[in-house]
Amino acid sequence: MAKGLRYQNDYLIGGPARVWVTPNFKLSEYAGSDGRMRVHRELVNSVQMLRDALGTPLGIAGMAAADGLGQGLEGRFVWLGAADTSTLEAKARQLMKAGDFIRVEPRGARLYVEMPDPEHLPALDAERALDRAIAVTAGFETSGDPYLQVTGNFDGAGLSFGPLQVNFKTGTLQEMFRRFLARDEARLIACFGPLWPEWQRVLRLPSRVKQVAWADDLSRGPRKADFAPQWKAALQTVGAEPAFRAEMLRYAYDTYGRKLVVALSWLRGLLPLRIGNFRCLAALYDLCVQQGSLDRAHDAIRRRVQREQPVDEFHLTRIAVEERGRKANSQWRADCISRRLCILEREPVKIAEAGQTAERDNPNLYLLRNAPVNQIEKYLL
Repeated sequence: MAKGLRYQNDYLIGGPARVWVTPNFKLSEYAGSDGRMRVHRELVNSVQMLRDALGTPLGIAGMAAADGLGQGLEGRFVWLGAADTSTLEAKARQLMKAGDFIRVEPRGARLYVEMPDPEHLPALDAERALDRAIAVTAGFETSGDPYLQVTGNFDGAGLSFGPLQVNFKTGTLQEMFRRFLARDEARLIACFGPLWPEWQRVLRLPSRVKQVAWADDLSRGPRKADFAPQWKAALQTVGAEPAFRAEMLRYAYDTYGRKLVVALSWLRGLLPLRIGNFRCLAALYDLCVQQGSLDRAHDAIRRRVQREQPVDEFHLTRIAVEERGRKANSQWRADCISRRLCILEREPVKIAEAGQTAERDNPNLYLLRNAPVNQIEKYLL
């Protein structure tokens, strides 16, 4: 997300004209014919999601009311254009069912889309919310298709793979491949081809230290962030397989989703505030992926809650992520806190901790709807 964007009550009202507000749209594209800017950030985010679903260029065709549509709804609708209007409409109607749009109307070569009342955004279903949270966390770790990410031993983890960057050091990469093997052994062997016997040998090494050492020898680049081309290609073939992508999502639910439920339960026991907004849940999910749990910060969180008496879920979540971040290794404290607050605020937040400064950004912030999530605890149990 670009710096310098100006908001007023969640309406984007200005900033540098040529900056990207989402991965495929510049600020200038949302200006009216008179150059005036006022568009709700939730609409901007939903238009980017429509572009993702369409997979081909999508243009902003107008911001003015016309044909009896958009009257009195400034900033909550937009006219769109694409090479294939019928496919565009079909994709928009799919997002309408998910709550991103409340109205979709074709008018010749243009398509009118309107967002719901920003004061009453419909809830996200739990599965959709977790999918988005995974993508937001992946945005901090990788670029491009997160399922194809292969990272060498720049951080001491040996080899990291996929949207959650499971790795040898933590044992999560080994567990992921056990699940892949159980799901479709023949397909997995085909992905590796002649490298399969060696991969089996590595997975059977008696210690994670030896596995990290093996990966270190194959890491490439000045910081060892890249990996040997033939192995990278094999792993990316695995990441491109729909069955294995589905297994990665299931692993995320099973592993980190349950950690999220534990964190939510502990916070609810500390203070009777239900945490249900997607931004709060996504921040806590990112914490569970990167730091595992709130356990090490329980006392510090409890003290701050007693002192500050938070009255809403955002304040409580901020306390939780800040205090858990301060329990990280001193080198990473600022980074941990900046990541979580970037999610909560939906923009980069500069943090200074333990002599380090961080201001993390994330290309997937547009996925963070300011909406509640339905029955997240029941879904994860």
